[in-house]
Amino acid sequence: MGSNDLFNKRREERRKRKENIEKQRSSNWLVVCEGEQTEPNYFRGAVDAINEGIDDKYKLKVKIVGKGRNTISLVESVEDLLNEIDECSNSTLLYGKIFVVFDKDSFSPECFNEDVSMCERNGYIPLWSNQAIEYWFLLHFNYIDVGMDRASYKSKINDYFKKVGLKYEYKKNDEEIYSKLSEYGSLEQAKKMQLVFT
Repeated sequence: MGSNDLFNKRREERRKRKENIEKQRSSNWLVVCEGEQTEPNYFRGAVDAINEGIDDKYKLKVKIVGKGRNTISLVESVEDLLNEIDECSNSTLLYGKIFVVFDKDSFSPECFNEDVSMCERNGYIPLWSNQAIEYWFLLHFNYIDVGMDRASYKSKINDYFKKVGLKYEYKKNDEEIYSKLSEYGSLEQAKKMQLVFT
């Protein structure tokens, strides 16, 4: 009888330790974007597509926030945002992963490198596009290695949609941009093209 009590006591202790570890390892992700609408709309569409048809228990839990800030001010704003979000949460770690999404724009290499370093020092995962997120959108259709100014991105996106038969004019705040790019372009191709540049 004594050995059964000891076994049950140890099993209960292991269960409590495991429960504490699970509370600390949050499955929630936070994505903080430079843009207020364009990037958040794309990422929301991606998360919705990933979660489609999946049992709630296994769905990605992602909070996506568009800050309307850039570079260093964006990275600095994440800590303030973390203090504002879920203040009443009983979890030790609010988010298991924190992504910071920004455009490289025409900032100096020193400024850009400092942004990336700040993210890494704080445990954030930096994601950036050269020069703007619309360049990533273009990679859904074709490999582009010619010098192209960001002012040309919109018309080039419209050209690609026109070629596939969609009467559409790209708008930065399009809530359906991810589904359009997935249906008429190719996320797999965009990922392959991205690997060419890294």
